[in-house]
Amino acid sequence: MGSATGDREAWIPITGVPAAMAQGGPLAAVYAGLRAAAAGRPAIYSAPTGDAPNIIRCHSLDPEGMRLAFTLSGALHWSDGALPWRLREMVNTVTSRANDCFY
Repeated sequence: MGSATGDREAWIPITGVPAAMAQGGPLAAVYAGLRAAAAGRPAIYSAPTGDAPNIIRCHSLDPEGMRLAFTLSGALHWSDGALPWRLREMVNTVTSRANDCFY
């Protein structure tokens, strides 16, 4: 939770790519698989830190759940039958606005 000074931090412990790779194990394998599957996607989908985006890192407590969720997401977003990127981003933006959620 955030502190009185306005600092923001995760409510749950998260493990990013560097720490997972140092530890090895199932989470490191999932991150490696997600990174391999993302090769060739637009740079906008890469965090500037080189780590996984927060929306992925927040799933780090459950590597198998992470793998399943983002394998499905990848299939929906990047398969031959997926919506074109511009249309998908418009749907995401409108949905976020309707939900009063920053996107």
